[in-house]
Amino acid sequence: MRHDHMWDEFQMGFWHPFGPYTGLSTREILEWKRDETNRYGCTFWSFAYSPTADIWLAHLKEAKGQVYALCSYSPGARDPDRYKGTLPATHYRELDESEWRAMPDPNVMKVTNPFKRRGLALAFKVRRVIALDPVIPPIRVEWFRKRDCTWRSDVLPTRGEFLVRKRHSTLASAKLRRVEALLELVPPYLVVLTRRGGLAPAA
Repeated sequence: MRHDHMWDEFQMGFWHPFGPYTGLSTREILEWKRDETNRYGCTFWSFAYSPTADIWLAHLKEAKGQVYALCSYSPGARDPDRYKGTLPATHYRELDESEWRAMPDPNVMKVTNPFKRRGLALAFKVRRVIALDPVIPPIRVEWFRKRDCTWRSDVLPTRGEFLVRKRHSTLASAKLRRVEALLELVPPYLVVLTRRGGLAPAA
């Protein structure tokens, strides 16, 4: 299925390194999370915590149109938690709120993470999971460097999540690598996860 209209409407979103996880292949992960969106209407897709998430959110509030996370196609990626294991999130809060809420029934939505950074993790709030034949997106972008809060047009780093925005000129813009899936996000796009009985560590 072609998804040209999604690239046309893309203005801002995330680059997300994607590979096997806890013994599951990427296709198994996509099926798992797609099943959750079908049952619950949305799901959370976890990744490592970053204290700059509030800066991401400030930019996302200016986004026009649909926001997507672009999941990289990385056939050589190793599963970092194949043998280490992960833990289920017990509580979450939306990034622009302070109140922690209990996670939905794990039979409906199971969200795990190693919680290596201050006992917290981030997650995309996902409405739809769209599997793709691996493709280089037909768009050029700038990526946001957290270290100095600048937009960059050089080569996108290979590790970590990055906020990206479309450039309408091929001059001074970065070409994306192949992607395997799109995650259609819903506001506020990001949540914080914890597993400390709702009493989260200082963020």
